[in-house]
Amino acid sequence: MGERWIQECAEHLKQIKEALVAEDPDRLDLVKAMHTALLALNHSVWGWLQYVNNPDIMGKFDRGELDEISGFLNKFAEDFIEYDIKVTKDGMKKGLSEVRQREQDQQLFYV
Repeated sequence: MGERWIQECAEHLKQIKEALVAEDPDRLDLVKAMHTALLALNHSVWGWLQYVNNPDIMGKFDRGELDEISGFLNKFAEDFIEYDIKVTKDGMKKGLSEVRQREQDQQLFYV
């Protein structure tokens, strides 16, 4: 990681900010903005997993720094997953679970 990683993250931030300043976005613009944000999150989470799974990197942080990082990430994950549950429930009320079930029923199975 390093400088290249920082540049990639900066590019994701730029794309997110550009999506946020769009004047009077239509529905497609909003969906594109969500897609951009989720790709950026995916990129960032992948990087965090590389860091957290590397004892050489984690060993460089003192307990206070690890406590701060852990607190931030856990709060972020909690908020994100709570929102995920809310939107999923809202989608189910709109009949999206029925659409998903029909799609699964139509999938062909080959042996």
